[in-house]
Amino acid sequence: MKKLRGAPPQETVSRRRARPKWDGVCDAIGRDIVAGKLPPGGLLPTEADLARTLGVSRPSLREGLRALAAKGLVETRTRRGTIVRAKQCWDILDPDVLAWMADAPPDQEFLMALLELRTSIEPVAARLAAQRASPRQVLDIEESYRAMAAALPHDLEACCQHDLDLHERIIAAAGNVFLARFAAVIRTALRASFLVSYNARESYENSLAEHWAVTDAIRKRLPAEADRAMRLLLKGTARDLAPAFPHIKPKQARPAAEEPGIRKPRATKPKVRKPDDRRPAGDAIGRGKVG
Repeated sequence: MKKLRGAPPQETVSRRRARPKWDGVCDAIGRDIVAGKLPPGGLLPTEADLARTLGVSRPSLREGLRALAAKGLVETRTRRGTIVRAKQCWDILDPDVLAWMADAPPDQEFLMALLELRTSIEPVAARLAAQRASPRQVLDIEESYRAMAAALPHDLEACCQHDLDLHERIIAAAGNVFLARFAAVIRTALRASFLVSYNARESYENSLAEHWAVTDAIRKRLPAEADRAMRLLLKGTARDLAPAFPHIKPKQARPAAEEPGIRKPRATKPKVRKPDDRRPAGDAIGRGKVG
């Protein structure tokens, strides 16, 4: 088993206003699980070894392990110890789990799944924002866009932060409590995309017009246009992610004629009329046909 990282240094704890020690335990072990350093099905070290490695008391360690169990990352079994669970068991929407996944080495499956979810959520959110956003919320969305544009080309970190703000403000302006639950997912997706992009500056410069199209449609109260603009923006995101995974080819749907149970239309030769079959043009018109 690989050695676990220690808990955060004391100065970090102080800055975070006495962050509980069990929280550091949860963070250290959780990150190693998500990064694949602790494989599914593997046993964690004994409590004594973990407490010594992380520099915490056993009560703090147990509290951290309980937090990880609540997130679906570990499971404690009698006479066996604490076992790492498979990814399918994780609470993927938990903010900590999302943050750990975003900071882990690039995972094509994870990023594509996030993009699929965004494609299902964000166009709807943009449509609703165009209908429901208050004047203040519209101004806030526009402010985020302008700050994002002003940060380019020199301050990519600020540009990314304003991009996050813009998308979160659109979600908030949609006025739907269930959509709001996915704000952390959107933030994680954007952060992860920023980290794997080979040329973030070019990606942002290329997408400014797409971001403005969404903002402008919301500002003008055009729901259908806001929906369409957001879909185009997300297509651009998929375009920018493609170079990070050159070995992955996009799936292409088979033509309808090749689907099981659907027969391919039989090719037929065009019918050629014989000279004596021709009718005067007036005859066709008289029968109510339009050429």
